[in-house]
Amino acid sequence: MHNSATISELLAQAKAEMATQPATATDNCRSAIALAVSTADVSGEADARHLLSQLLFTGGKSTEAIEEMKSAIELRQKTNEAAKSSISLNNLGIYYTQTGDYPAALESCFHSLRIKEELNDKRGIGSTLINIGSIYNRLGNTVQEIKMYERSMKIAEEINDAKMLAHNHLNLGVLHMNLQEYDKALSYLNNIDEVLYALGDKHNSLSALNNQGMLFVKLHRHDQALEKYNRCLELSKETGNVPGTINSLINLGELKIKLNDFESARKHLDEAVQLAKTHSLKSNLKDALLVISAYYENRQDYKRALEEYREHVELKSELLNMQSLKQLGELQLKYDLEKKEDEAQINYLKNVELKEALDKLQHEKNRSESLLLNILPEEVAEELKATGTAKAKLFEQVTVMFIDIKNFTIISQHLSPELLVAEIDFLFRGFDDIIKRFEVEKIKTIGDAYMCAGGLPVPDLNNAENVAKAAFEILKFMEQLKQERLSQNKSFFEIRIGINTGPVVAGIVGSSKFAYDIWGDTVNTAARMEQTGEVGKINISGDTYHLLKDKFTSTYRGKINAKNKGEVDMYFLNPE
Repeated sequence: MHNSATISELLAQAKAEMATQPATATDNCRSAIALAVSTADVSGEADARHLLSQLLFTGGKSTEAIEEMKSAIELRQKTNEAAKSSISLNNLGIYYTQTGDYPAALESCFHSLRIKEELNDKRGIGSTLINIGSIYNRLGNTVQEIKMYERSMKIAEEINDAKMLAHNHLNLGVLHMNLQEYDKALSYLNNIDEVLYALGDKHNSLSALNNQGMLFVKLHRHDQALEKYNRCLELSKETGNVPGTINSLINLGELKIKLNDFESARKHLDEAVQLAKTHSLKSNLKDALLVISAYYENRQDYKRALEEYREHVELKSELLNMQSLKQLGELQLKYDLEKKEDEAQINYLKNVELKEALDKLQHEKNRSESLLLNILPEEVAEELKATGTAKAKLFEQVTVMFIDIKNFTIISQHLSPELLVAEIDFLFRGFDDIIKRFEVEKIKTIGDAYMCAGGLPVPDLNNAENVAKAAFEILKFMEQLKQERLSQNKSFFEIRIGINTGPVVAGIVGSSKFAYDIWGDTVNTAARMEQTGEVGKINISGDTYHLLKDKFTSTYRGKINAKNKGEVDMYFLNPE
């Protein structure tokens, strides 16, 4: 009990010293952590790490702050302190937002929100909704941002929470300012900095000052804007708030450019960049680089302006690209926060695959490359990314396989469109999985026909054998499916397979929607092999037969007439 009391005293002292003596407060937190570890006080350690994280983040040490908050969350989970876990998760979301990691920010905030809903913590729900709204603000998703603030506003009014109400006024003021609705923005933002400061919320008072300054700039009330920005810089430094200091410096620099005070502007901007780089605050650095580009443009140094702008764009792309915006815009489909009329708390209509969606978003570059590989062979995709084009190539020996569904038109008349598409999708996905195992490249599907080829884009002398093996596996797949459907008294599909080997030309067609395709008489002959084949059998040409005769047994069908080909030697490959 004595140790716990000592830990509590250390943390109480640290809280009292946060604004005025952050270094001493940090030392007290570390002492509390050491004491908690030595006495196995898990709860005390979690409290100490949470507070230390706040101090580190305010001091600009974002990476260390994130790690400490993660540790606090893990410890709270061990002690089943749900309420405190939700608070730590909410703070972690704020940190990730500031550092530009929006997927992680959303994940943390939604996790926090789930816990608060379970606890029916209305004040906590309202606070977290504000944070989620601020993330959507960063992403430019105004629709979802408004929804979050409106929900939070209702809760604030319901529980009569003045601070939460002030936070929502601040956020709605910023939102309307961004929508260029300046009169409405001013009605929300006017004197809100003083309200928040009086409520003891210096952090959001800083945000209010910053946004009031921005609004006054837009209203061309520059003297008032300077007053707000200078007060914001003063309060940021007073509280040791590094991100706030950087934002204030950027805004002052931008305003001084407008006022043609270039010397002062450059000093502010240089200080902002140095702080952002020192503390690894990429989002702030991105903003500073954009204003520095404007600085050089105003000085008619267009070369330097372009260099700074390019660096800004590269950093912006790293933090967030347009595809990420679409992904996060769709995230609300999974986390619908609409409040039901007969319920007192917010409920989710869906809560599935959030982590998967966030992972896809976080690795958007990998995802876009994966999408490219879904429509182009890897080697072709790499050439396209490297040079912007992919030249058509002649391949001397390629084995082409066509697969067609028997009586597809007749069967399709008895299936709903949804079921028909589902059936075809299931079959073609099965074919995709099989040909991958044999290094055969899918070319395209045409209605109920499936086309693939071996021996490209990387030449392979075993292409005929690989295609043949894939064809047998596809027949086995179809037979297994047929037996399953018969046992269920359901209809089933049957297929014909045709194969031919020879030279083809391969390349990309289209400019807005790429497609990899192949051309030549070899392709046409492979199609005729399928058309003149039989259900459940693999019909091959004479050219393919000569490549496979030592590896598979075949049944000679004789010379058979093929459309536009005349009589052609054909063989059925026998099962292995």
